[in-house]
Amino acid sequence: MHVVKAASCMEIELCSISVVGKEGLEPSRNCFHSALNAACLPISPLARIFQKNPQRFYAQISQLARNFFTHHTFAMKMMKILLYTDTPQIGGAELQTFLLAKFLDKAKFEPILCCSNFPQLDSWCQKFKKENIQVIRINVKHKHDPRHFILLKKIIKLYKIDILHLQIWNPASCRYAFFAGKSLKVPIVITEHDPFKLSTLKNILKKFTLKYVAKIIAISQNNRKILEEIYPKQKSKIKMIHNGLDITWWQSQLLRLTKEDIQRIKTQIFQANLNTLILITIAELHERKGHKFLIEAVSQLAEEFPNIKLVIVGEGRERRSLERLSEKLKLTANIIFLGRQKNIPQLLSSSNIFVLPSSQREAFGLVNLEAMICSLPVVATNVGGIPEIVKNDETGFLVEPQNADSLKKALEKLIKNENLRKSMGEKGKKRVTQEFDAKKMAKAYGEIYTWEPRKNDEMQGDKELAT
Repeated sequence: MHVVKAASCMEIELCSISVVGKEGLEPSRNCFHSALNAACLPISPLARIFQKNPQRFYAQISQLARNFFTHHTFAMKMMKILLYTDTPQIGGAELQTFLLAKFLDKAKFEPILCCSNFPQLDSWCQKFKKENIQVIRINVKHKHDPRHFILLKKIIKLYKIDILHLQIWNPASCRYAFFAGKSLKVPIVITEHDPFKLSTLKNILKKFTLKYVAKIIAISQNNRKILEEIYPKQKSKIKMIHNGLDITWWQSQLLRLTKEDIQRIKTQIFQANLNTLILITIAELHERKGHKFLIEAVSQLAEEFPNIKLVIVGEGRERRSLERLSEKLKLTANIIFLGRQKNIPQLLSSSNIFVLPSSQREAFGLVNLEAMICSLPVVATNVGGIPEIVKNDETGFLVEPQNADSLKKALEKLIKNENLRKSMGEKGKKRVTQEFDAKKMAKAYGEIYTWEPRKNDEMQGDKELAT
């Protein structure tokens, strides 16, 4: 009986993809040979089967290979992905970075977080550590500190990083990281979380750095359009991947919520009666979020529906101005300012309608997804990436920005119709679970990381620079 030598790990890996990956996929003879080698199977009996009945040979060798690879694990080189940001604070971009690291396929990728050593990032970094994701903190004073460049180069070399993924929380952020990655010829992927046109000098620098980026990820089709308009030469590199939610986590939070919890939140936190209809909005108290128009809309609604209450969650420089406006309109009994809150799933589930009255750009509007998974109908302005989340007349209503009357009419429909609220809420929840799961987002990024023709992009960058 003749036994052949073991195949290499690379041959085994290729064979496992060909034979085990998809049912019915006809394997190549080389793949059979690798499987035989790896399994140390005798050749002579199989050779006789092949001569007499090739179809039976293919069937038997496929089954042998499947059995072998089912019970054996091979060491595979995982791609090391360095998720880098120079952000000084935690926001939506940072949440998505965490979810990406959490849900990346750990059999293929090893995500590593690299960020500044600012105390305000400690709680965020701790979440990565709880998921056994390595965190590297660099000692810098601010995002303009040139040590970003020096330290990042050392990290890329030391950890043998395969891909540098930059989280662009502001269009001018991570500038040193571009040059660090380029100097070491490491493929760079960037996610533009909130793109807008920069000043002339900064825009020139940004255009220069983008020449050496392999892929540019927009988090919405609207963002993609903005990027293509600002950087038309990079159009072929721009791909869209929607942000996502940790569906399992949200569902677990909602399952724990009892009827008594909801009653307590309504009476003690919202300071409302149990039969009060709750409108809730969650956003930074900034002029571009349009709270002023929502308060004006509630002023009109309160005349006909005195049993409504607007809950405003969030903090910001506009808080005092908005409080004065509600006092001026005699709405202190109909509006409550809660400031920043952590128990968002519980607050949303204790409400009836969610409102996001953004008056200017809204890169994505993740909070709409959070409201929808809690089965709330949504009234939001038709700006930025919001129309990609909220389906008008299906999961809620889209209204004109900076228009209190438009907000009032949409809210009035929902206030009057409980069945409509329930129907839109159910459709919204179904849409989120099907279309905006963070696992789906991470899988899409994994496909970007394994995209091969990066050298073509680098050559194109050199060509553009020469011209």
